[in-house]
Amino acid sequence: MRRTALVASVVTVLAPLLLTGASTASAVTKGSLTVRTLDRSGKAVYAQVAVYNTKTLDFRYIESNKAASLPNGTYELATSFNDAQDNGVVGGHSVKVSGATKTTFDARVGRQVKVALSPNPGSAYDHMVGAYVCATDNGPAAMGTSAESGHLYVIPTSNKAYELAYSTAYQSRSTTGGDFWLASATHRNGVPSGVSATLRRTGLTTLKVTARSGPDSGRARFSFGYQSASGDACSMYTNTLQFERDLPNSFGVHVPPGQWTVSQQSNDFVYGGSHTYAAGRTTTLNLGHAVWGPGGTLPYTWYHQLYFGSINQFADPTLTAGGILATGTVKLTHAGKTLYSRSYTQADDIDAQPRIPDAGWYTLTETGHRRLPGGSLSTDSTLSLRFYADPGKNQQIRDYITRFWPNSLDSRNQAPHGATTTVVLGMQRSGTGDSTVGQLSDGVKSVRAWYTTDNGAHWHASATKLSNGRWTVPVHNPAAGGRVGLRSTVTDTHGDSATTTVYNAYAVS
Repeated sequence: MRRTALVASVVTVLAPLLLTGASTASAVTKGSLTVRTLDRSGKAVYAQVAVYNTKTLDFRYIESNKAASLPNGTYELATSFNDAQDNGVVGGHSVKVSGATKTTFDARVGRQVKVALSPNPGSAYDHMVGAYVCATDNGPAAMGTSAESGHLYVIPTSNKAYELAYSTAYQSRSTTGGDFWLASATHRNGVPSGVSATLRRTGLTTLKVTARSGPDSGRARFSFGYQSASGDACSMYTNTLQFERDLPNSFGVHVPPGQWTVSQQSNDFVYGGSHTYAAGRTTTLNLGHAVWGPGGTLPYTWYHQLYFGSINQFADPTLTAGGILATGTVKLTHAGKTLYSRSYTQADDIDAQPRIPDAGWYTLTETGHRRLPGGSLSTDSTLSLRFYADPGKNQQIRDYITRFWPNSLDSRNQAPHGATTTVVLGMQRSGTGDSTVGQLSDGVKSVRAWYTTDNGAHWHASATKLSNGRWTVPVHNPAAGGRVGLRSTVTDTHGDSATTTVYNAYAVS
């Protein structure tokens, strides 16, 4: 079983050409640029080279060791490549193109990038080192790669227009357990003649990840991406961690503090927004916890139109965006008439805003289905919103979408047969994030709940309970095992109501 770890980049971009802002390029004299890239033995090796004209903002990738037609001018260059001995090489410098111009990136003058972590995780870990060379103006000429420790080299330059971001990563050789470590730093005011650095664990933040199976299954790719608050793009490139694990799984991820985004991709794909994690702190992330269900924002009115907002019938409770496998339907009715109706296919983005005729009661119905391997959970869902809307006001509708949280499930989202499972009914009422759209005050008047053990053929009512501001409902699991579906209707103090249903919500073993 192959393990995959990626730190700080794959050898960059495969797209051969990208042009931006080169409106005056045709008016200048054409020249040519040949960039020679030589490996550690002096042999010519293929590489892509990022080329950026700092005046015209013309940006493109060219192939090394062959002449590329370019307008005369000053360019920032960056490249990275790997040779036959699995050595990684990165470099960057500027060049003035005037007529037929040649320049060279020679790995023989490269110096080793040595980066370690202290305390060292130990011999049971594979040790990778990554490096990225970038222009300090945050221009697009930035390239990097990663290699096993002892096999990464940087071509130095004293040009202060460049900087080098570097990282060290450790991945357990075990296919079933072990943590992941990533630490990084940046050298500014030029690219140094090699790096020898020891980074300390004490400056890292820890994410304790528990990834369950059921709503998703199989081998999953986990991605952790850094968002630089200061706008330093180079540190964003090196602070990237990707690896694969079989679900269910638990592991720790130790990374530099700051803003991080997390995603999980297996049969389906889910991701979350950027969150800030502090140094020396430990944060728990529970991924794949049942139940994946409706989690979109509520609709809102805007100048006589109804905007549906985000429609996501299968949101993970922690990584609330994604669920891209869903197909389904959306329908809006008013006074016995259908104002909007559409079926959507996998990965479609529903961005509807039908005009609504007058103030009154409307019903929006959404359905979703995911085609997944047998035994999967959260395969079908429905959401029905009945609400009062006034097209003459820019405001979000009232209503509460239920988020089902079954307690005491195992790592495969299974509950014991014949036992009673307490399901927490979370009241979702997310705002639009737009300050020009008012969010009306509201309160919960009543909550009703049902469950099914035969995929909706029969529904059993179960009494809900409010305690310490939290609604719960007991579900009696079947003695023979199987799966349980859940339904809830929440009515607010203004008469709006929302019915949320998820089939195959959790399993019973």
